[in-house]
Amino acid sequence: MLTSRTLALAAVTASLAAQNPFVVFPQDPERQTITSASYVRRPNWTSQAEGFQQLAADWFRGIGDTGPSCSARGFYYWAADENIATAETYGIVLRTADPTGAPDVTATGVIMRVTGLTTPSGAGGPRGSWIMIDVFATPVAVPCDQSWYQGIDLPASPNWPATDGLSMWAADALTAGSPATVGENHRVGAPNVTWSVDTVLGTAVSRPWDYIFGAYVDAPVLHLGGIDPLSSRTGTTGAPSYGMNGLFPEIPAHGLNVRVQDSAPAQGFAIVAGALGSFPQPLVFPLGGRFYLDLGTTVVIGFASLANGAATVPIAAPGTIPAAMVGLRFMFQGAVIDSITTIGRFTNAQTTLF
Repeated sequence: MLTSRTLALAAVTASLAAQNPFVVFPQDPERQTITSASYVRRPNWTSQAEGFQQLAADWFRGIGDTGPSCSARGFYYWAADENIATAETYGIVLRTADPTGAPDVTATGVIMRVTGLTTPSGAGGPRGSWIMIDVFATPVAVPCDQSWYQGIDLPASPNWPATDGLSMWAADALTAGSPATVGENHRVGAPNVTWSVDTVLGTAVSRPWDYIFGAYVDAPVLHLGGIDPLSSRTGTTGAPSYGMNGLFPEIPAHGLNVRVQDSAPAQGFAIVAGALGSFPQPLVFPLGGRFYLDLGTTVVIGFASLANGAATVPIAAPGTIPAAMVGLRFMFQGAVIDSITTIGRFTNAQTTLF
């Protein structure tokens, strides 16, 4: 069930036409059937806590970059409700990172907080899910080059999951110790990308799973997909995994590709390039965002036409990335060209650590 509404943070409503959710998850939740969600999870079981997706500057640059600034236009969220006959309360929270890279749990670490949001209610339960799209009436500025966190604040739910309560669809990491046969497929030793914050105790803890949620941004989004030909963690053997496996693939066994998503153009194509790192001062294009790649090492990898708002460009087949590259970091960025208007917009940049 899909619901969309505008949060009255100001008088002007933001349009959804050109927006894309920045979701770090094995699959594209808007265009693919989700088969890699292991379970529904809460940040801290039945307690009140905030659940976050880590957007480290070492991994991502320019999320929501339109040229003048980087911003979030809303939030996209797959909610699981144990009894859809009753509405559930939640909040949206964006935070900065502290000096260690963990979420800044202090009041000064809050970029934005919206409280008192509720899911709809409906017949046909008890259990069900809602795809929530909360649109900010005024864009919220987010860091372009610094680490930050995007997340959901869930109130305490003492009886969850026995009777009622809200949770989030998640993909378990291999280190979760759960019996899940689907989920994330990162290499051994990779860090968790999900965190929980207990605002009462003022503590932050990393979690071995990721959620189907993310900021809605007015820019195309790019994710790297790790390809393990022997794994069925996505629900299909050998299918790319665009979450942790794209960030931390197992080399040389795994392959790699790029997926670019953009709901704006009716017709268009994506161009993808890669480099050994980022440029100290990104090149600014006022209408199209910033180009983050190191110009001295940038190589155009390929292009592909958009189909249903997404394009996939192969980088390397499984077993073809030399073992000598283990330990190296590569950054990738794309651009989407609208075939009708010929206007181009840059995606975010993402690194993969071999």
